[in-house]
Amino acid sequence: MVVAADASALPLERANPSALPHDRELLEILRPLRFSVDARLKKNMEFWVSIYTQYGMHQGLIHDSKYIDLVYEIVELSPADLHRSPQKSKIVKEAKKKWKRLLLSVHRKQNQPESMTEEERKLFLLFKDVNEPNKFLNATHRKRLRLQQGQRESYLAGLKNSGRYLPLMEEIFRKEGLPVELTRLPFVESSFNVRASSKVGASGIWQFMRATGKSFLKINDAVDERNDPIRATEAAAKFLKMNYESLRQWPLAVTAYNHGRKGMMRAVRLVGSEELEDVVADYRSRSFGFASANFFCELLAAIEAEKHSERYFGKIERLPPLKFFEVKIPDYVDMRDLVEFLKLDINAVKELNAGLTDWVFSGVRLVPAGYRLRLPDDGSPKDAAARVFLAGYAEIPNIFKLRAQIRGNKPRVRQANASLKKE
Repeated sequence: MVVAADASALPLERANPSALPHDRELLEILRPLRFSVDARLKKNMEFWVSIYTQYGMHQGLIHDSKYIDLVYEIVELSPADLHRSPQKSKIVKEAKKKWKRLLLSVHRKQNQPESMTEEERKLFLLFKDVNEPNKFLNATHRKRLRLQQGQRESYLAGLKNSGRYLPLMEEIFRKEGLPVELTRLPFVESSFNVRASSKVGASGIWQFMRATGKSFLKINDAVDERNDPIRATEAAAKFLKMNYESLRQWPLAVTAYNHGRKGMMRAVRLVGSEELEDVVADYRSRSFGFASANFFCELLAAIEAEKHSERYFGKIERLPPLKFFEVKIPDYVDMRDLVEFLKLDINAVKELNAGLTDWVFSGVRLVPAGYRLRLPDDGSPKDAAARVFLAGYAEIPNIFKLRAQIRGNKPRVRQANASLKKE
Protein backbone atom coordinates (compact mmCIF):
# COMPACT_ATOMS: atom_id res chain seq x y z
CA MET A 1 0.00 0.00 0.00
CA VAL A 2 1.03 3.64 -0.47
CA VAL A 3 1.00 6.12 2.39
CA ALA A 4 -1.65 8.79 1.88
CA ALA A 5 -0.02 11.56 -0.11
CA ASP A 6 -1.23 14.54 1.88
CA ALA A 7 1.06 17.54 1.53
CA SER A 8 2.23 17.46 5.14
CA ALA A 9 3.45 13.86 4.83
CA LEU A 10 5.44 14.27 1.60
CA PRO A 11 9.21 13.74 1.97
CA LEU A 12 9.99 16.14 -0.93
CA GLU A 13 13.43 16.95 0.36
CA ARG A 14 17.03 16.18 -0.27
CA ALA A 15 17.88 12.98 1.54
CA ASN A 16 20.08 13.93 4.48
CA PRO A 17 19.53 11.40 7.28
CA SER A 18 19.93 12.94 10.70
CA ALA A 19 21.73 9.81 11.87
CA LEU A 20 24.68 10.55 9.56
CA PRO A 21 27.56 11.96 11.63
CA HIS A 22 28.50 15.57 10.91
CA ASP A 23 32.22 14.88 11.09
CA ARG A 24 34.15 13.63 8.08
CA GLU A 25 36.16 11.17 10.17
CA LEU A 26 35.70 8.22 7.84
CA LEU A 27 36.57 10.05 4.64
CA GLU A 28 39.60 11.74 6.20
CA ILE A 29 41.00 8.40 7.36
CA LEU A 30 40.59 6.89 3.91
CA ARG A 31 41.71 9.92 1.92
CA PRO A 32 45.35 8.80 1.52
CA LEU A 33 44.03 5.73 -0.34
CA ARG A 34 41.53 7.90 -2.23
CA PHE A 35 38.66 6.09 -0.53
CA SER A 36 36.57 9.22 -0.69
CA VAL A 37 34.39 11.28 -2.98
CA ASP A 38 34.10 15.02 -3.48
CA ALA A 39 31.00 17.15 -3.00
CA ARG A 40 29.53 15.99 -6.30
CA LEU A 41 29.05 12.43 -5.06
CA LYS A 42 28.92 12.97 -1.30
CA LYS A 43 25.12 13.19 -1.46
CA ASN A 44 25.06 9.78 -3.16
CA MET A 45 27.03 8.23 -0.32
CA GLU A 46 24.68 9.81 2.23
CA PHE A 47 21.69 8.45 0.32
CA TRP A 48 23.06 4.89 0.56
CA VAL A 49 23.86 5.29 4.26
CA SER A 50 20.17 6.08 4.77
CA ILE A 51 19.12 3.06 2.68
CA TYR A 52 21.34 0.74 4.76
CA THR A 53 20.55 2.17 8.16
CA GLN A 54 17.29 4.12 8.15
CA TYR A 55 14.80 2.51 5.74
CA GLY A 56 13.51 -1.05 6.01
CA MET A 57 12.46 -3.43 3.26
CA HIS A 58 8.82 -2.36 3.68
CA GLN A 59 9.77 1.16 2.61
CA GLY A 60 10.54 2.26 -0.93
CA LEU A 61 11.86 5.68 -1.88
CA ILE A 62 10.56 7.12 -5.13
CA HIS A 63 13.45 9.35 -6.15
CA ASP A 64 15.36 10.86 -9.06
CA SER A 65 18.10 8.60 -10.39
CA LYS A 66 20.32 11.44 -11.61
CA TYR A 67 20.00 13.69 -8.56
CA ILE A 68 19.82 10.75 -6.21
CA ASP A 69 18.99 12.74 -3.08
CA LEU A 70 15.77 14.18 -4.55
CA VAL A 71 13.18 11.99 -2.83
CA TYR A 72 9.56 12.48 -3.89
CA GLU A 73 7.73 9.98 -1.72
CA ILE A 74 8.19 7.05 0.63
CA VAL A 75 6.03 4.14 -0.47
CA GLU A 76 4.96 1.77 2.30
CA LEU A 77 4.77 -1.89 1.29
CA SER A 78 2.85 -4.37 3.42
CA PRO A 79 4.28 -7.89 4.03
CA ALA A 80 1.72 -9.19 1.52
CA ASP A 81 2.89 -6.66 -1.08
CA LEU A 82 6.49 -7.77 -0.68
CA HIS A 83 5.55 -11.34 -1.57
CA ARG A 84 3.32 -10.42 -4.49
CA SER A 85 5.46 -8.97 -7.27
CA PRO A 86 2.53 -7.92 -9.50
CA GLN A 87 0.93 -6.07 -6.59
CA LYS A 88 4.22 -4.38 -5.70
CA SER A 89 4.74 -3.41 -9.35
CA LYS A 90 1.25 -1.91 -9.51
CA ILE A 91 1.85 0.21 -6.38
CA VAL A 92 5.17 1.48 -7.69
CA LYS A 93 3.77 2.12 -11.17
CA GLU A 94 0.93 4.22 -9.77
CA ALA A 95 3.33 6.24 -7.60
CA LYS A 96 5.60 6.95 -10.57
CA LYS A 97 2.62 8.00 -12.72
CA LYS A 98 1.54 10.45 -10.04
CA TRP A 99 4.96 12.11 -9.83
CA LYS A 100 5.35 12.23 -13.59
CA ARG A 101 2.02 14.04 -13.77
CA LEU A 102 3.11 16.52 -11.08
CA LEU A 103 6.49 17.14 -12.72
CA LEU A 104 4.82 17.89 -16.05
CA SER A 105 2.46 20.29 -14.32
CA VAL A 106 5.35 22.11 -12.62
CA HIS A 107 7.17 22.26 -15.96
CA ARG A 108 4.20 24.08 -17.47
CA LYS A 109 3.76 26.42 -14.49
CA GLN A 110 7.41 27.06 -13.58
CA ASN A 111 7.23 30.70 -14.72
CA GLN A 112 4.06 31.23 -12.68
CA PRO A 113 4.74 29.64 -9.28
CA GLU A 114 1.74 31.42 -7.77
CA SER A 115 -0.55 29.20 -9.86
CA MET A 116 0.89 25.99 -8.38
CA THR A 117 -0.78 23.78 -5.81
CA GLU A 118 0.98 23.19 -2.48
CA GLU A 119 2.34 19.85 -3.73
CA GLU A 120 3.64 21.48 -6.89
CA ARG A 121 5.32 24.32 -4.99
CA LYS A 122 7.16 21.81 -2.80
CA LEU A 123 8.26 19.96 -5.92
CA PHE A 124 9.35 23.25 -7.51
CA LEU A 125 11.48 24.10 -4.46
CA LEU A 126 12.96 20.60 -4.36
CA PHE A 127 14.71 21.36 -7.66
CA LYS A 128 15.92 24.86 -6.68
CA ASP A 129 19.61 23.80 -6.76
CA VAL A 130 19.31 21.91 -10.06
CA ASN A 131 20.62 24.11 -12.84
CA GLU A 132 19.77 22.64 -16.22
CA PRO A 133 17.30 23.48 -19.01
CA ASN A 134 13.93 21.70 -18.88
CA LYS A 135 14.84 20.14 -15.54
CA PHE A 136 11.27 19.18 -14.63
CA LEU A 137 10.54 17.75 -18.07
CA ASN A 138 13.78 15.76 -18.10
CA ALA A 139 12.95 14.35 -14.66
CA THR A 140 9.83 12.66 -16.08
CA HIS A 141 11.92 10.20 -18.14
CA ARG A 142 11.18 6.60 -17.18
CA LYS A 143 14.81 6.01 -16.16
CA ARG A 144 14.81 9.06 -13.91
CA LEU A 145 11.82 8.06 -11.78
CA ARG A 146 13.16 5.22 -9.67
CA LEU A 147 12.22 3.10 -6.64
CA GLN A 148 14.88 2.17 -4.10
CA GLN A 149 13.79 -0.27 -1.42
CA GLY A 150 15.25 0.05 2.07
CA GLN A 151 17.89 -2.47 3.14
CA ARG A 152 18.20 -1.94 6.88
CA GLU A 153 17.26 -5.55 7.73
CA SER A 154 19.56 -7.14 5.17
CA TYR A 155 22.48 -4.87 6.10
CA LEU A 156 22.00 -5.68 9.78
CA ALA A 157 21.91 -9.43 9.01
CA GLY A 158 25.08 -8.98 6.97
CA LEU A 159 26.72 -7.12 9.83
CA LYS A 160 26.08 -10.07 12.14
CA ASN A 161 27.18 -12.67 9.56
CA SER A 162 30.32 -10.75 8.64
CA GLY A 163 31.90 -11.70 11.94
CA ARG A 164 32.30 -15.24 10.58
CA TYR A 165 34.44 -14.17 7.64
CA LEU A 166 36.01 -10.71 7.98
CA PRO A 167 39.09 -11.71 10.04
CA LEU A 168 40.13 -14.25 7.37
CA MET A 169 39.18 -11.89 4.55
CA GLU A 170 41.26 -9.06 5.97
CA GLU A 171 44.23 -11.42 6.32
CA ILE A 172 43.91 -12.42 2.65
CA PHE A 173 43.76 -8.80 1.47
CA ARG A 174 46.75 -7.80 3.62
CA LYS A 175 48.80 -10.62 2.06
CA GLU A 176 47.93 -9.22 -1.37
CA GLY A 177 48.94 -5.73 -0.23
CA LEU A 178 45.40 -4.40 -0.64
CA PRO A 179 43.44 -2.04 1.64
CA VAL A 180 41.24 -4.05 4.01
CA GLU A 181 38.38 -1.60 3.45
CA LEU A 182 37.75 -3.50 0.21
CA THR A 183 36.62 -6.51 2.24
CA ARG A 184 33.41 -4.57 2.94
CA LEU A 185 32.25 -4.93 -0.67
CA PRO A 186 30.18 -8.05 0.23
CA PHE A 187 27.91 -5.76 2.27
CA VAL A 188 27.00 -4.18 -1.08
CA GLU A 189 26.97 -7.34 -3.14
CA SER A 190 25.31 -9.91 -0.91
CA SER A 191 25.02 -8.81 2.73
CA PHE A 192 27.47 -11.66 3.45
CA ASN A 193 24.97 -14.33 2.38
CA VAL A 194 27.16 -17.22 1.16
CA ARG A 195 24.25 -18.63 -0.86
CA ALA A 196 23.28 -15.33 -2.49
CA SER A 197 22.45 -15.61 -6.18
CA SER A 198 21.21 -13.03 -8.66
CA LYS A 199 18.79 -13.21 -11.57
CA VAL A 200 21.69 -12.86 -14.00
CA GLY A 201 23.67 -15.75 -12.51
CA ALA A 202 26.06 -14.08 -10.05
CA SER A 203 26.74 -16.18 -6.95
CA GLY A 204 28.31 -16.08 -3.49
CA ILE A 205 29.22 -13.25 -1.15
CA TRP A 206 31.35 -11.61 -3.86
CA GLN A 207 28.70 -12.18 -6.55
CA PHE A 208 31.02 -13.52 -9.22
CA MET A 209 29.48 -14.22 -12.59
CA ARG A 210 30.26 -17.69 -13.90
CA ALA A 211 32.43 -16.44 -16.80
CA THR A 212 34.50 -14.13 -14.58
CA GLY A 213 34.70 -16.66 -11.77
CA LYS A 214 36.20 -19.32 -14.04
CA SER A 215 39.27 -17.14 -14.49
CA PHE A 216 40.08 -17.51 -10.78
CA LEU A 217 37.97 -20.33 -9.32
CA LYS A 218 36.86 -23.93 -9.81
CA ILE A 219 33.30 -24.07 -11.05
CA ASN A 220 31.70 -27.36 -12.01
CA ASP A 221 28.82 -29.57 -10.92
CA ALA A 222 30.67 -30.71 -7.78
CA VAL A 223 32.49 -27.55 -6.70
CA ASP A 224 31.48 -23.93 -7.14
CA GLU A 225 34.11 -21.89 -5.35
CA ARG A 226 32.13 -18.70 -5.92
CA ASN A 227 30.11 -19.86 -2.89
CA ASP A 228 33.22 -20.55 -0.80
CA PRO A 229 33.78 -17.27 1.08
CA ILE A 230 37.50 -17.93 1.50
CA ARG A 231 38.32 -19.04 -2.05
CA ALA A 232 36.06 -16.33 -3.46
CA THR A 233 37.82 -13.70 -1.32
CA GLU A 234 41.18 -14.82 -2.71
CA ALA A 235 39.75 -14.45 -6.20
CA ALA A 236 38.23 -11.04 -5.44
CA ALA A 237 41.59 -9.81 -4.13
CA LYS A 238 43.31 -10.85 -7.36
CA PHE A 239 40.53 -9.34 -9.46
CA LEU A 240 40.58 -6.00 -7.61
CA LYS A 241 44.39 -5.86 -7.75
CA MET A 242 44.22 -6.38 -11.53
CA ASN A 243 41.65 -3.57 -11.78
CA TYR A 244 43.85 -1.23 -9.75
CA GLU A 245 46.95 -1.99 -11.78
CA SER A 246 45.03 -0.97 -14.91
CA LEU A 247 43.11 2.03 -13.53
CA ARG A 248 45.46 3.40 -10.82
CA GLN A 249 42.63 4.80 -8.68
CA TRP A 250 40.60 2.84 -6.15
CA PRO A 251 37.26 4.54 -6.98
CA LEU A 252 37.73 3.44 -10.59
CA ALA A 253 39.03 -0.03 -9.68
CA VAL A 254 36.06 -0.65 -7.36
CA THR A 255 33.60 0.58 -9.98
CA ALA A 256 35.24 -1.78 -12.46
CA TYR A 257 34.24 -4.65 -10.18
CA ASN A 258 30.68 -3.85 -11.21
CA HIS A 259 31.14 -2.39 -14.70
CA GLY A 260 34.17 -4.32 -15.94
CA ARG A 261 37.83 -3.34 -16.20
CA LYS A 262 37.83 -2.74 -19.95
CA GLY A 263 34.60 -0.77 -19.71
CA MET A 264 36.11 1.57 -17.10
CA MET A 265 39.32 1.94 -19.09
CA ARG A 266 37.19 3.01 -22.05
CA ALA A 267 35.23 5.44 -19.86
CA VAL A 268 38.44 7.06 -18.57
CA ARG A 269 39.80 7.37 -22.10
CA LEU A 270 36.64 8.96 -23.49
CA VAL A 271 36.12 11.35 -20.56
CA GLY A 272 39.81 12.22 -20.34
CA SER A 273 39.91 12.00 -16.55
CA GLU A 274 40.89 9.48 -13.89
CA GLU A 275 38.45 10.98 -11.38
CA LEU A 276 35.33 8.90 -10.74
CA GLU A 277 33.27 12.06 -10.25
CA ASP A 278 34.12 13.19 -13.79
CA VAL A 279 33.31 9.77 -15.22
CA VAL A 280 29.92 9.69 -13.47
CA ALA A 281 29.13 13.23 -14.62
CA ASP A 282 30.29 13.00 -18.24
CA TYR A 283 30.44 9.38 -19.43
CA ARG A 284 27.51 8.24 -21.53
CA SER A 285 27.04 4.55 -22.25
CA ARG A 286 24.03 2.25 -22.26
CA SER A 287 25.95 -0.20 -20.06
CA PHE A 288 27.11 2.39 -17.53
CA GLY A 289 23.89 2.80 -15.61
CA PHE A 290 22.69 3.60 -12.13
CA ALA A 291 24.31 0.55 -10.50
CA SER A 292 27.78 1.26 -11.89
CA ALA A 293 27.61 4.99 -11.19
CA ASN A 294 26.70 4.36 -7.54
CA PHE A 295 28.81 1.29 -6.77
CA PHE A 296 31.74 3.06 -5.11
CA CYS A 297 29.41 5.29 -3.09
CA GLU A 298 27.61 2.19 -1.86
CA LEU A 299 30.93 0.79 -0.65
CA LEU A 300 31.71 4.03 1.23
CA ALA A 301 28.23 3.94 2.75
CA ALA A 302 28.69 0.30 3.82
CA ILE A 303 32.01 1.19 5.47
CA GLU A 304 30.40 4.15 7.23
CA ALA A 305 27.46 2.08 8.47
CA GLU A 306 29.79 -0.58 9.86
CA LYS A 307 32.24 1.88 11.41
CA HIS A 308 29.43 3.61 13.32
CA SER A 309 27.18 0.56 13.64
CA GLU A 310 26.34 1.23 17.28
CA ARG A 311 25.16 4.71 16.38
CA TYR A 312 22.86 3.38 13.66
CA PHE A 313 21.73 0.02 15.08
CA GLY A 314 22.58 -0.05 18.76
CA LYS A 315 24.89 -2.69 20.21
CA ILE A 316 25.34 -5.55 17.73
CA GLU A 317 26.62 -9.03 18.56
CA ARG A 318 28.48 -10.43 15.57
CA LEU A 319 28.84 -14.14 14.97
CA PRO A 320 32.23 -15.51 16.06
CA PRO A 321 34.96 -16.09 13.44
CA LEU A 322 35.04 -19.45 11.71
CA LYS A 323 37.42 -21.95 13.30
CA PHE A 324 38.42 -24.99 11.30
CA PHE A 325 41.20 -27.25 10.11
CA GLU A 326 41.64 -28.64 6.60
CA VAL A 327 42.38 -32.10 5.28
CA LYS A 328 43.10 -33.08 1.70
CA ILE A 329 40.75 -35.86 0.60
CA PRO A 330 42.85 -38.48 -1.28
CA ASP A 331 40.04 -40.05 -3.33
CA TYR A 332 36.63 -39.38 -4.86
CA VAL A 333 34.18 -40.24 -2.09
CA ASP A 334 30.50 -39.88 -1.35
CA MET A 335 29.90 -37.18 1.26
CA ARG A 336 27.22 -39.33 2.86
CA ASP A 337 29.79 -42.08 3.42
CA LEU A 338 32.28 -39.64 4.94
CA VAL A 339 29.62 -38.36 7.32
CA GLU A 340 28.49 -41.85 8.29
CA PHE A 341 31.87 -43.54 8.73
CA LEU A 342 33.58 -40.64 10.48
CA LYS A 343 30.55 -39.45 12.49
CA LEU A 344 30.71 -35.91 11.16
CA ASP A 345 28.25 -33.12 11.91
CA ILE A 346 26.71 -32.61 8.48
CA ASN A 347 25.48 -29.08 9.28
CA ALA A 348 28.94 -27.97 10.38
CA VAL A 349 30.49 -29.55 7.26
CA LYS A 350 27.99 -27.73 5.05
CA GLU A 351 28.69 -24.38 6.67
CA LEU A 352 32.45 -24.75 6.36
CA ASN A 353 32.35 -26.13 2.81
CA ALA A 354 29.87 -23.88 1.04
CA GLY A 355 31.89 -24.33 -2.16
CA LEU A 356 30.63 -27.91 -2.48
CA THR A 357 27.40 -28.04 -4.45
CA ASP A 358 24.11 -29.48 -3.25
CA TRP A 359 24.73 -32.39 -5.64
CA VAL A 360 27.70 -33.43 -3.51
CA PHE A 361 25.73 -33.31 -0.28
CA SER A 362 22.87 -35.28 -1.86
CA GLY A 363 25.26 -37.90 -3.24
CA VAL A 364 24.65 -37.20 -6.94
CA ARG A 365 28.32 -36.14 -7.24
CA LEU A 366 31.34 -37.20 -5.19
CA VAL A 367 33.67 -35.07 -3.11
CA PRO A 368 36.55 -34.57 -5.59
CA ALA A 369 39.96 -36.11 -4.91
CA GLY A 370 42.33 -33.41 -3.72
CA TYR A 371 39.56 -31.27 -2.26
CA ARG A 372 40.64 -29.59 0.97
CA LEU A 373 37.74 -30.40 3.27
CA ARG A 374 37.22 -28.02 6.18
CA LEU A 375 36.18 -29.50 9.50
CA PRO A 376 35.26 -27.89 12.85
CA ASP A 377 38.19 -26.94 15.07
CA ASP A 378 37.68 -28.52 18.50
CA GLY A 379 40.62 -26.66 20.02
CA SER A 380 43.23 -29.39 19.53
CA PRO A 381 46.32 -28.71 17.35
CA LYS A 382 45.30 -28.64 13.70
CA ASP A 383 48.00 -31.07 12.57
CA ALA A 384 46.90 -33.57 15.20
CA ALA A 385 43.23 -33.17 14.27
CA ALA A 386 44.08 -33.77 10.59
CA ARG A 387 46.03 -36.94 11.48
CA VAL A 388 43.11 -38.27 13.52
CA PHE A 389 40.72 -37.63 10.62
CA LEU A 390 43.00 -39.30 8.07
CA ALA A 391 43.46 -42.30 10.36
CA GLY A 392 39.69 -42.69 10.47
CA TYR A 393 39.50 -42.15 6.71
CA ALA A 394 41.98 -45.01 6.16
CA GLU A 395 39.53 -47.36 7.88
CA ILE A 396 36.81 -46.70 5.28
CA PRO A 397 36.61 -49.76 2.94
CA ASN A 398 38.29 -49.14 -0.40
CA ILE A 399 35.08 -49.91 -2.30
CA PHE A 400 33.91 -46.44 -1.27
CA LYS A 401 37.05 -44.73 -2.62
CA LEU A 402 37.07 -44.07 -6.35
CA ARG A 403 39.55 -42.74 -8.89
CA ALA A 404 37.15 -40.61 -10.89
CA GLN A 405 33.94 -38.67 -10.59
CA ILE A 406 30.91 -40.91 -11.14
CA ARG A 407 28.12 -39.65 -13.39
CA GLY A 408 24.49 -40.54 -12.84
CA ASN A 409 23.29 -42.22 -9.66
CA LYS A 410 26.45 -44.26 -8.93
CA PRO A 411 24.53 -47.57 -8.62
CA ARG A 412 27.69 -49.66 -8.07
CA VAL A 413 28.82 -47.61 -5.10
CA ARG A 414 25.38 -47.35 -3.55
CA GLN A 415 24.73 -51.09 -3.96
CA ALA A 416 28.11 -51.91 -2.41
CA ASN A 417 27.33 -49.61 0.46
CA ALA A 418 24.02 -51.35 1.06
CA SER A 419 25.66 -54.81 0.93
CA LEU A 420 28.30 -53.92 3.49
CA LYS A 421 25.68 -52.52 5.85
CA LYS A 422 23.73 -55.79 5.64
CA GLU A 423 26.86 -57.70 6.60
